[in-house]
Amino acid sequence: MNSQTEASLEAAIRKLIHSSQLKPETVQVIVEGLEDENVTPEDWETLFNKEGAEIAIKQKIYSSQMVRLITLRAIVIPESLPEFLAWLNIQKSNKLDEHQTVSLELQKDIRPLFPQEQLTKGINYLLVNLLNKQISVDNIYWLLTTDGSAWGYAQKKFITDVKYDLQLIDNYFTRQLDKKFFNPFQHRKQVWATLISNWRSIQAGYYKGEEYQPFAELFARFREYHLAAYFYQVSQGNISKDLFYNMAYERYIQLHPNGDKVSKIIFDEVAYQKYCKSNISVYGLQIKRKPTLVEFMINVVIQGLISPIIILFWWILFVLSKILEYFL
Repeated sequence: MNSQTEASLEAAIRKLIHSSQLKPETVQVIVEGLEDENVTPEDWETLFNKEGAEIAIKQKIYSSQMVRLITLRAIVIPESLPEFLAWLNIQKSNKLDEHQTVSLELQKDIRPLFPQEQLTKGINYLLVNLLNKQISVDNIYWLLTTDGSAWGYAQKKFITDVKYDLQLIDNYFTRQLDKKFFNPFQHRKQVWATLISNWRSIQAGYYKGEEYQPFAELFARFREYHLAAYFYQVSQGNISKDLFYNMAYERYIQLHPNGDKVSKIIFDEVAYQKYCKSNISVYGLQIKRKPTLVEFMINVVIQGLISPIIILFWWILFVLSKILEYFL
């Protein structure tokens, strides 16, 4: 990077962080800097650190200028997006704090002026950092759903890419793909390393990939019930009754796209019972509903683990406890 380019980029960064009024020509300087092959990632890090980025992150400095600086850094340097989210310390709440508001104002203004492919690059670093517990479910949900977020448009691609990768894994293990093609993941390959190496054991129910539970929680928040079910099955070995219902209804609607309230009634009365008795597979993984207490007792009796008399005794105690709760 030559001295003239360095000076123009420094000036542009300062204008963007010290003024709440964003000028398109200032953003254009940054965009042109990203297109300049002579400006390396290390150069960008140096430019942002000169303005105090490294110190702001380490010392948790949240002035309006520093919030804009770290936000801009996350846009320009995709690898720093998870660090930005962790630094912003987003909690599960419907109310935006002052720092989030300042950041979103900059994001909203800069989004239409910035190449979408530049923003998309940062999305690829989210799941691996969620897996490693560097960021939280709340962080990603905020980034992809909050009004004004520069990354909000990428939610659909983020989800589609996960589906693509899971289908690729399924295809590989069902021998529909040659091993030499087992590379083109949309998300980073290390995200799926544990899943791939333990796939047969997960299918058979011998192994639980508990580290994938945050994925289940995230996709449940997105109301992507099939993906949520998949990752709960991977991490816990079964899924809740409510999630099973939502997943089954989601599949029913896919098969009956013109359905209405009448079809919902039909689903509740007829179709859902069929789903409960059938095997639902998501990307090659059979989804198992967590058994109810009654189902668990019946299974125990069938397997001969406990005599029916003991089960009956337990059941009587359970009923009596409910009666006492009602009257006391």
